[in-house]
Amino acid sequence: MLRLPQHTLDKIKKLLLLRQREVEEQLKEIEKDDPLTLDAPIESSESGTDSWQAEVHGRLVSLKTDLLDLSKKIKVSLSNLSKGTYGKCESCGKDIETARLEAMPTATLCLSCSKKSKK
Repeated sequence: MLRLPQHTLDKIKKLLLLRQREVEEQLKEIEKDDPLTLDAPIESSESGTDSWQAEVHGRLVSLKTDLLDLSKKIKVSLSNLSKGTYGKCESCGKDIETARLEAMPTATLCLSCSKKSKK
């Protein structure tokens, strides 16, 4: 495991848990705001309403997909913290830079491997 001070690990865990709660709240809001869910009120059949609903639904589905992906990354990071495997690069196995983990706690690649994967 990455040799981070316990207070840094605690700080990262706290950030991850906070972000997870925020993601869950945002997912609930998306479900509530989606005009094509069964719970949504039925709109009048004004011209353009169907296309507006489809457009809003499409944007919300995209946002929901991104949030679910982030939620999965947060859960993996929290699991790795518990198992003692947090902070290792998935590509090269080296420690991920501490500053990178503090800025982006769900990082799974070190900076070098991250740059390589974008080429």
